Amino acid sequence: MNKIPNSGEFSGQASEATMLFRQVLEESAAYAKFVGDHLDVNRTDFEAMEHLIQNGPMTAGQLAKAVGVSPGTATVMIDRLVEVGHVTREANPEDRRGVIVVPNPDSVRTAWHHIRPLIEASEEALSEMSKTQKQAVANYLRRMLEAYEAQHSN
Repeated sequence: MNKIPNSGEFSGQASEATMLFRQVLEESAAYAKFVGDHLDVNRTDFEAMEHLIQNGPMTAGQLAKAVGVSPGTATVMIDRLVEVGHVTREANPEDRRGVIVVPNPDSVRTAWHHIRPLIEASEEALSEMSKTQKQAVANYLRRMLEAYEAQHSN
């Protein structure tokens, strides 16, 4: 067991799985910064790009909500992404008065170039596990996801 730094709130021992989970979160944040730096975007802009890559074209309002920023902040964020060539604004086929934000296919390919090896490593690690082990990992991660969602929805 490893000790979590004593903050006055928690001074107990943490299991190896908890410590490794913390490390994965830290590495994930560092890797997101690395990829964002490579794409010449800040963390918020990179998060917007992640949503566009996962969901495809979105309205500015949808993107603002997904990233958790105000509509005005989203406009500035989209302006930055347009300026560096990662997205374009195109006419919204469902609302002729509006526009949608469309990810640049070259930027999507560049992002996937960095993301794909992590997905492949995850799938390789899972392929070496039994069905029961995979279910245990999935259950642990599902519970952690629920815990994180519960914390930021309060």
